[in-house]
Amino acid sequence: MNGRSQLRILCVGIALTVGCSSSSAKTDAGSPGASGASVLTRNGHETRDGFFIQPTLTKAAAATMALDPSFNANFVGAMWASPLYMDNGPGGKGAFIVAATNNNVYALDEATGATVWMHNIGAAPAKSGAGCGNVTPTGITSTPVIDGATRTIYVAGGIGDANGIMRHEVHALDAETGNEKAGWPVNVSALTAPGNVTFNTPAQNQRGALSLVNGTLYVPYGGHDGDCGQYRGWVVAITAATPTKVSAWATGGVGEAIWAAGGMASTGDGVFAVTGNNLMNVSAHADSEEVVHVSGLAQVNRATGIFYPGTWRSMDGSDADFGSSSPVAFQLGGSYTLAAVTKNGMFFLLNPANLGGMDGQLAKIDIAPEATAMSVWAAPAAYTSTSGVHVVLNATNTMSFCAAGSTGHGMISIAISAGSPPSAKVAWCAGGGTTSPIATSTDGKNETVVWYMNNGLNAVDGDTGATLYAGGACAGLHQFSSPIAVKGRIIVGGDGNLCAWAPH
Repeated sequence: MNGRSQLRILCVGIALTVGCSSSSAKTDAGSPGASGASVLTRNGHETRDGFFIQPTLTKAAAATMALDPSFNANFVGAMWASPLYMDNGPGGKGAFIVAATNNNVYALDEATGATVWMHNIGAAPAKSGAGCGNVTPTGITSTPVIDGATRTIYVAGGIGDANGIMRHEVHALDAETGNEKAGWPVNVSALTAPGNVTFNTPAQNQRGALSLVNGTLYVPYGGHDGDCGQYRGWVVAITAATPTKVSAWATGGVGEAIWAAGGMASTGDGVFAVTGNNLMNVSAHADSEEVVHVSGLAQVNRATGIFYPGTWRSMDGSDADFGSSSPVAFQLGGSYTLAAVTKNGMFFLLNPANLGGMDGQLAKIDIAPEATAMSVWAAPAAYTSTSGVHVVLNATNTMSFCAAGSTGHGMISIAISAGSPPSAKVAWCAGGGTTSPIATSTDGKNETVVWYMNNGLNAVDGDTGATLYAGGACAGLHQFSSPIAVKGRIIVGGDGNLCAWAPH
């Protein structure tokens, strides 16, 4: 594994194929207590679909986007996470929630960008302390999650000093004031996973977005850029109402990191994580290059909750890292399907109810040359348009399925068709894209637009990939982050600032 290779919408009267959680897929991020405009978790929903209903963002409106010069959302610190939004924030007003690597967490006024409050969770380590890493300081690098019902912001970060990370902590902040809630933080470094696996604090890195599902907070861990130290993939599960109830699952082998910035996907029962390379050249599969279903307080049913490609060993050896991208769940033919993609371009459709074990996928296509290990690092999005269900992601090598000469960074939209088994094919490609995409629709199907950053904001037609808008630079963007859509605006976070676009 290479560390670089690292809304809920309240649907009232609208039937959506992708973008709304059913009662059988309840998550707490976006639960009652927050309005439908709120964005309380990475990519809007715990499915990680990144599909936002925005009635005013038509394709024609997308062509008129421009930066909002009156929005001055400045803060202190580097931002590797994606911003969140509470419609009913402090004082009943809308606020963006921002987490920086210096361990500062901010609430920023939705209209002006002014700071409403700031809370620091503890001294940020100047470096990992394990001998490698590419984020400095090494505090909060992941996207938090918000419980709208209890008005709690959950964040995870490293605490330390000039020598490195001393402990990893998970904090719960009051959305009204930013103050720490009683009973928190949780010291993850003190945990032991089944098999008497201890947590190697400096070598572990918390990069993936947090999840909140059915009252349980899930936090993934991996390693740092450069693969130093004896880290593993971990999923920590904390009962949000009683943080003393905490458990963890760790991978069976060394390495096998869970670090993709998009985090883990959920269909309402725990989370689906994706692991990376084993570092020890093992002959028997442990937990590398796999999709794993972690439910309850970090339980894994290995009979139905594991999937991995039969090529896992060669993937380990060539850094083809399944864990370079996060998974995404979406409705297809009346039930959930899970999509996951490897760094070397293998795109899998999986049954969340039974992941299938080795080579147990529902369908597979290659979206990049499998011999090219460094092809895909992504937080995919999923959306429905007039042409059907799509999964869209960022790839660095699109030459297999895109137009001649399109060999650099680009967006690939994959059309998914229901069936037994379902099928997948590349629908369109669009150039550029240094961060991960989202999609919007006016009603859950029509006027679908895909949005992503390529220094400035790009908007393309969700049916064809045709460019609708490109412009407006935003400083300090980092890889793997995604914009969000709020009240007809597109918001993205960079170092020390949020940028906002709106139709003009």
